[in-house]
Amino acid sequence: MQAHAHASSTAVQPVGYWRLVAAGEPYRLLFAVGTFLGVFAVALWPAYVWKLIDYYPGLMHARIMIEGFLTCFVVGFLGTAFPRLLDVRRFSLEESLSWTITLLLASACHLLGNHLWGDYLFTLSIFLLLGSLITRFPQRKDTPPPGFTLVLMGLLCALFGGLVQVALSLESEAVSPFLAHFSRLALYQGYLLLPVMGIGAFLIPRFFGMPNRQDFPESRKLPAGWLPRAFFAFSCGVLVLASFALEAMGHLRFGYGLRAAAILLYFFRELPIHTAKFKQGALALAMRVSLISIPLGYLLMAIWPARQAAFIHVVFISGFSLLTFTVASRVILGHSGQSYAFRKPLKSVYLLLGLVALAMLTRVSADWMPHIRMSHLGYAAMAWIIGVVGWGACQFRYLGREDDE
Repeated sequence: MQAHAHASSTAVQPVGYWRLVAAGEPYRLLFAVGTFLGVFAVALWPAYVWKLIDYYPGLMHARIMIEGFLTCFVVGFLGTAFPRLLDVRRFSLEESLSWTITLLLASACHLLGNHLWGDYLFTLSIFLLLGSLITRFPQRKDTPPPGFTLVLMGLLCALFGGLVQVALSLESEAVSPFLAHFSRLALYQGYLLLPVMGIGAFLIPRFFGMPNRQDFPESRKLPAGWLPRAFFAFSCGVLVLASFALEAMGHLRFGYGLRAAAILLYFFRELPIHTAKFKQGALALAMRVSLISIPLGYLLMAIWPARQAAFIHVVFISGFSLLTFTVASRVILGHSGQSYAFRKPLKSVYLLLGLVALAMLTRVSADWMPHIRMSHLGYAAMAWIIGVVGWGACQFRYLGREDDE
């Protein structure tokens, strides 16, 4: 009977690429889907500028980028890394497919203008992710890095922001203007910024060959020194949330300034990249640019709050999006037996870095040239798309390759 059961399980075992996804590596599916959604969402701008579509794509672009593109990378990364960090059961093919289908449906709803169902499906995907993580946590053999306190805070921001957006669609008068504004900041920025800080403190030292201050001996119980670092991470996260409250109350300069200070404070203590050596390859350079862009964007917004709409793209384009693809590059290379390339001059990453920087500069400068602003939006979008497509053409060939090591 045991032999028969073994034969049955072997008969339904997926093969090739899908076998790797089913083995607990959802990034192989979600990174590709997320890249497609990102390119599609950004392509809405040149389509609008050059009159291929006749509706303004502002809200659907923002929602698909946050709730589709970036969420695919968040779920793909956490779904792959979290079980390995805690030495628990890996995510199944069914779980990976459920996230993928849910996020694709959410993006399709936003594209059709049905933001209620788009936000609802996005919120459902975050529930699914949190449920998958929480049910595995009691079986852990290790403790997550203390910076992952910020990851949890970021996921709760996504959950809170998504739920409030659903409430706004159902009955906008029931939600106060302050809560509506705060929830959008939590969704659009907190959901990304807090995990970037938490995951970055653990992962990014590897890009620069630096000591990892988040690395503790394997232990199911909290190791010595874990709680103070977790409390520091939580405190910096609270400062970020306080900055959202200040902005929602109209104190723009103080809100942006506090946000920049919280990021710099956390990175200065947990991730002092200013002490890292240069000339460590394309990935380290792209990571350095993205980490500088995030606090720089908020500092510029604090100095010129009237130009917030322009400077926020320093945070999103050369900050979040560049960092997303840089981390994805390391994950893809590391899981396909290409770890020797971590410090190589990767042409696809240099292409991505150059065109993403061009896209950011073009988009930011557009607000100073109102007579050609719309064409600049189109050019910025095209630069980003070309950089991402070129990056994907080089990186995605490794998605079906197993790490022989």
